[in-house]
Amino acid sequence: RGFKRVAMCENIPWHLQWRACWLNAYRPYELAWWWAVGVRSWTNLSEHPPEGLTLYRHNARRQHWPARCKPAQLLLSNKAALLEKVPAQWRRPFLVLSEDDSEIEPVSDWWKQSLWGDGLVLKPLRGHAGRGVVRFRWSDSTLQQKALFGRLPKDAPHFANSQAPDPRALLGHWHQIFRSHEPVLAAPYVCQSSELPSSEPSVVVRVVTRQLSPGSAVSVRQAWLEVPLDEGAMAFINPEGVCLPKPGKPLTADQHNRLDQWQLLLSKGTPLCIRACLDAAQVLHALLPPIDEVAWDWIPASPQPVLLEGNGGFGLLLPQLFSYHQSETPVSRRIRA
Repeated sequence: RGFKRVAMCENIPWHLQWRACWLNAYRPYELAWWWAVGVRSWTNLSEHPPEGLTLYRHNARRQHWPARCKPAQLLLSNKAALLEKVPAQWRRPFLVLSEDDSEIEPVSDWWKQSLWGDGLVLKPLRGHAGRGVVRFRWSDSTLQQKALFGRLPKDAPHFANSQAPDPRALLGHWHQIFRSHEPVLAAPYVCQSSELPSSEPSVVVRVVTRQLSPGSAVSVRQAWLEVPLDEGAMAFINPEGVCLPKPGKPLTADQHNRLDQWQLLLSKGTPLCIRACLDAAQVLHALLPPIDEVAWDWIPASPQPVLLEGNGGFGLLLPQLFSYHQSETPVSRRIRA
């Protein structure tokens, strides 16, 4: 396995980089993040499994669950099938678009209103890790396109037609961008509640729910907000205002100011729109076939939160980082002044 030294790792001792990323399965970004939260030795780092073992760790916990939780995982892996089971107040209208369909539904009112308004979001029906998630908006006879996670391919084409796209045309354009022919899910872009500081794009609330045994009560194991800051940076903050340190390039003054806004708000108590995401996630987990843990992604909208998706094979790095950082950070230093 090759190891490319990246800027965020340059201050980490070479012997630790070698042991973690050459002799073991940690990726450079994982090592940089563990270093940022204060892990300084191989002894301490090795207590926290790398992301490469995520699937193994999930499967090991599910060995003695009914059907090893596969029915729930199958449902969660299909975004449209999951949304069909979600109560109406927690989802927006959506379309599944596929080249295999002889007919795609005609343009609906919500499609037009979204395309001319806050936008439409297209993403792979069975995607993960933010792959291929794009926001499209129609303005001045031009289709604006922006990746919500990461960046579009450098050679991503622009929509050539002067007419606003219908579902089939937008599907074809998405396929051109990603050189893919897979089915996609299309839904309105959702704006967050006005209770919260403004954010572009909207804040995502990740809620990890847990069930200790089949049929037992569901609880929230962890939750955090994924808050976009200026210039493409992202902050990860839990509902009490505890923020993970950021590896690599330091935050700018503007980014610090944005982060301070959020931490000040959360230090005064969890806003109702965030609390609603936690409550709704517990309800949805209880509706699934038996499964031990699920990570849910929500937009904290008003009057009700809106579910983006659920994930049974979610990454373990951020949950581990939050657990470690909160245990190592004195209460008096958790909320920045």
